[in-house]
Amino acid sequence: MSNIKILYEDNNILAVDKPAGLLVYSPKHFKEAEDALIDQVLSYLNLKKKSERAGVVHRLDRDTSGVILFAKNKEAETKLKKIFKDRKIKKYYTVLVKGRISPEKGIINIPLGRASKDRLRVVPSSSGKPSETLYRVINYFKREDLSLLEVELKTGRMHQIRVHFSAIGHPVLGDSSYGGKSEKINRQFLHASKIEFIDPFNDKNLKISSKIPKDLAGFFENLIRQNKK
Repeated sequence: MSNIKILYEDNNILAVDKPAGLLVYSPKHFKEAEDALIDQVLSYLNLKKKSERAGVVHRLDRDTSGVILFAKNKEAETKLKKIFKDRKIKKYYTVLVKGRISPEKGIINIPLGRASKDRLRVVPSSSGKPSETLYRVINYFKREDLSLLEVELKTGRMHQIRVHFSAIGHPVLGDSSYGGKSEKINRQFLHASKIEFIDPFNDKNLKISSKIPKDLAGFFENLIRQNKK
């Protein structure tokens, strides 16, 4: 697991800094099972793979970087999954979207469901699952017409951030699947920056953070320089 940075570890929980471009686990319809993050985690823990989702308690999209949690044993897996199900965990993301969002602080509450013709795609749907995304604007870059946001997920639907911001006309920069395609960046500007929750084993308040990776940081620094001109 030499290529993966460990952010936090105890007897039950492992938090790693997921790089972009890596699947969390490889479902049967994917062929590149050897490239899944869970395989590297299990190798690090010296555990055998019992199923494709062993130890996985939540997911990040392939091209999303940042904090992700894994359970080191079955008891931890059960307790962590319950925390996520009961929404007793705070998940924060750093996101760059197209356009100037107004108001500068708000809630997106749009039900989401799988597309009928493409089950790997998510769409707004009146019959979909309730989905809630909170955001606040950190900065607006007038020259490029981009808004830098801190986003908090209240629910954890597949592609939720990407679809929600696309639905309100502000797709995530670099997200070619939902309207944010850009020649300026080679992946979506979406980073899981922080997770906060109460450790179910000792009631300790855990706050685990991940710094913006080099590719996004470099793009962001260049953006700041251009806007100073």
